[in-house]
Amino acid sequence: MLKKHVLLAYTDLQAAGSRALLGLDPEHHKYEYRTLPVPEVPGLKPACVRGSPCAPAEQEFQPIQILNCKYEEFSVVVVNAVVGGGVCHHVVSRLLDECLRSGVEKITAVVALHFPHPGELLYETSFFSQPVTSAPALPDDLQVTDPILNFLVQFLLVDSLPTTFLVVPGHKATAGAANVADGSLANISLLQDTLTSITGLRFSPDISCSLLYKGTNNPQEAMVDRIYL
Repeated sequence: MLKKHVLLAYTDLQAAGSRALLGLDPEHHKYEYRTLPVPEVPGLKPACVRGSPCAPAEQEFQPIQILNCKYEEFSVVVVNAVVGGGVCHHVVSRLLDECLRSGVEKITAVVALHFPHPGELLYETSFFSQPVTSAPALPDDLQVTDPILNFLVQFLLVDSLPTTFLVVPGHKATAGAANVADGSLANISLLQDTLTSITGLRFSPDISCSLLYKGTNNPQEAMVDRIYL
């Protein structure tokens, strides 16, 4: 079961949203590790793994990772895997089915997107919900080629789930730890700071920056990803 407010991320082109959320600080929040099976998409592998051994109370991150806060009404849900466009609707459908079954009242999704000419550091677009920041909405003429995001929006509109998307402009991340050169470090920090300001949850930059992004596990997808460079 998920809590009333879900913080949602997936492995975007920069793995910024997923690394930001996986940094939920265990020193300030007690949470349970759970996962969500998607039978239609077997064999998923974690896109981000810990760069150092787990502490005794920690676990390795799974392809679809849920961190359920014990004392706050928040669940962190991360699709920590590279999901192909041909099957991502199964993952999105499974996630939203679980949200509806759990009685989730609000979703806040964080994602890095490719922008031809970004004008801001942060954008916010909300459905069935009031804005939570002063950031501008996504441009009306922005062409979104991210299949997971497209399916998310379609399913959320059908289900009428109040949702806020916090979006940062990004480029394809390099494999390994977050860094300054590819912009991932700045985006992870911005997303975490924004989430803390609107939810009160704390995130550990050290955990997020220690995660190793393995990139796509599919060589063909790696070729396609070059369009985002």
